[in-house]
This record gives sequence, structure tokens and C-alpha cells, in this order.
Amino acid sequence: MCYREETEFSFVASKKEGGRKSLPPTWYKEIGGKRILRLLICVGINGSGKSKLFSALRYLRTLAISRPTKPSEKPIYRPFLLDNHSCNKPTELQLTYYIDEVCYKYRLIVSQERIEEEELVIKESRPSRVYLRTYDSTTEKVQIIYGNCCDLSKNDRHDLEVNTVENSTVLSVFASLNLESKILSSNLLYFEDRISYVKKGDRSLADKLKTDDPDKDALMKRMILRLLKDVNTNICDYEVEEATLNISELESQGAPDVLIKAMREQYPSGLIAHKNLRFIHSTEECKKGLDSELESYGTMNIIRLLVVLFDIILGKKTTTIDEVEAGIHTKALEFILKMYLSLAKDCQLIVATHDLQLLNALFLRKDAVRIFKKLDSGTISVKKPDYIHNTVSFFRTYYRDVAPEIDDIINQLTVFENYEKELFSEE
Repeated sequence: MCYREETEFSFVASKKEGGRKSLPPTWYKEIGGKRILRLLICVGINGSGKSKLFSALRYLRTLAISRPTKPSEKPIYRPFLLDNHSCNKPTELQLTYYIDEVCYKYRLIVSQERIEEEELVIKESRPSRVYLRTYDSTTEKVQIIYGNCCDLSKNDRHDLEVNTVENSTVLSVFASLNLESKILSSNLLYFEDRISYVKKGDRSLADKLKTDDPDKDALMKRMILRLLKDVNTNICDYEVEEATLNISELESQGAPDVLIKAMREQYPSGLIAHKNLRFIHSTEECKKGLDSELESYGTMNIIRLLVVLFDIILGKKTTTIDEVEAGIHTKALEFILKMYLSLAKDCQLIVATHDLQLLNALFLRKDAVRIFKKLDSGTISVKKPDYIHNTVSFFRTYYRDVAPEIDDIINQLTVFENYEKELFSEE
């Protein structure tokens, strides 16, 4: 929606260390001679495209694995919105990723009418195509060209092609058919399970801390309580209390029929379950339990962040988190991100932040920062910072260059006097 030109967002680290030999290799995993970063930090002023880039990854995932319910249904279409001609042009997205150290490239072109093109390639010294799916506007049919490395049988190839319509991808159709292919299965599973994202509408924190897996819950508790202690909170424990309410009891007590009907539709079992999260604080005088609603905004966000991080570490996922610093002190956030890097193996994290003090962190690799800037044309520029020697403050260098026009305005007293005149002037 705000990306018009081809824009690359790369996890590849440079071979330069910036003179900082103490940086551990936990920042990256080396695959095929490339250093693939496990953490990227995105900075830029409001409206500079950070959130839209995150949504682009979700958009690609949705297009790849979601099959439309009707043949006439149009695909989700998100063109560049800030000019008068891009609204009719197709959007192209491409993702390069590793599955068991095999490099794949997945590419999609989508218009407001259909999926125009889709391609899956194994990237080796000589790239090998798995398939290329196109749309022939003359015959109004989808065509699939299979490469030599495609492991589908002849009959399965035919079944896949005849079931792939103009608004569906090959991967989404493969997911709905009983076909044999290790390559397609592994790529489908990658999009389904390895790419995740944090949604505001996720389950409550109590639901996440007490699940149907007691072993995982116990591991989560140990890690969370240890980190809460290390970042100097006095929380020593937490508990999740469960309560249930029988809808029939409400009905017998004279609750309105409309309310009872709505509850039964939402809770077919007839039971309304509720979980209450309480944190145990240890002070010099006593131990005291407090409901989660009484905890600070920052403390709750630290715990939410930890739940997400442990999920992607254990699930070997790639996740994006917008405004990762929300309510969290810079020092605590530095600690948490360094903890993530020490545990991360086959996972990746992309965070956006307005807390520029993170750029001063001693553990930070400069080439793990991505700088977002909105140009006069309305398009977005994403850059990896130029090589900066360890003796130069990356924070000061970036802070000086970001939105210098705002600094100029801040230093003009007359600007603020004009605000005052406009707000309080007599009509």
C-alpha cells in the first residue's frame, strides 16, 4: 500500500564486525556461506512504512495458503495507494527462505482480478524450478509448467492443474487435495507453521499461560519468573485460577431469553469458562497476590513479549512485532532481546521500535538495523546502514539524519506561537 518501487528487506549480515570482536555469533546462523540474521530492528518516524512491511509478509502468507470459498471470489488486492495509476497495476511479492538448509524462492503476482503468476524455485548454483503457474487471458485458464525437480506424479500434476482456478494459488489447492509431494508439503508447512505474527485479538494472557500442555506451561513459568527476577521486579510467582458458570443456572435465575440464546450460541457446551491471572509479589514484609489488572502496563507487556518470544523459539518461527518497546524500559528491552539471541536457534524476529536508545546497545550489530524513510513521492525507502566503525556512535549518526526538518521546526519559537494564536484567537 505504500511500496511502489521494488524494495528488498534482507536478513543477510555483512562480513564486517565494525571492530567489535566481542559480538557473539548468536546474531546469525551461517547457511551456504551466508550469515542469516536472527533479529532485525526497524527504525523510522511514524508513517515511514514499518507496519506496512510487516503486513506485506502476512499478506503473502495469506495469499499463498488461503483457498477462496467461491470460484468467483476476487483475491485480496493491495496496490500502492499514493498515486493515480498504481491502483490498476499488479502487486508482486517474493520471499527467499531456507527449509533444512535448502534455499527456496516463492514469488506471487496478484491483480484485482486474479492471481496472475506464481512460482516456486529451488535456489542453487543453478536454480531449479518446481513449478510456474500462469494465467492465459485468451483461454481464461490457469496453466502450470512443472520443473524437473517437481516430485509430483503425472496424474497428481494433472489433478493439481485442473483444480487450480484463477483466484487460487498452487500451494493452497495442494493443501486441499490428497497428493504426494515432499517439496510442496514442506513449503506449505513452512508458510502455515513457520511464519507467525502477533495479533491484538490474540487470546488473553491467562489463556496463554495455562494451556492444555502442562509441561510447556511449567517451562514457560520457569523462564518468565527467572527473567522477571533478573529485570528487578518483585514478582516471584503467578497463578491462573479457573472458574466456570453454567448457562442453565442463569436461565433458572430468570435471565432474559435473548441473553441466554446468545450465550448458548457462543458457548455450545453450556459452560462459560473464565481464567483469572494473579501475580505473587514478594516484599520485605510479606508475599501478596494481585490480580493482573492491577499490574503496570510495562510489566504486563514484558510478560506478553516473553510469551511470544518463547513461542517462536520453541516453534522455530519467524515473527514480526510492531512497537516492541510499548511500556517497556530500554534496559529491560535490551536484556530481553539479548536473552532471545542467546536462545534463538532456527527462528527469526523482526521488531519495529521508536525507542532509539536501543541503537546505543553495546550488543547491537549495526547491520541488523533497517532504516525506513518516506520519500516525497509517498514511496518508502528501506536501507541497511552504511558501515560505521565501532568508535562512532551509531545512535548520534542516525538521530542527526532522521527527519532533520522536524529539528529545524522545533528550534523555531514562532511556530509554537502560531499554534497558540490559532487556538486562542478571537473569531
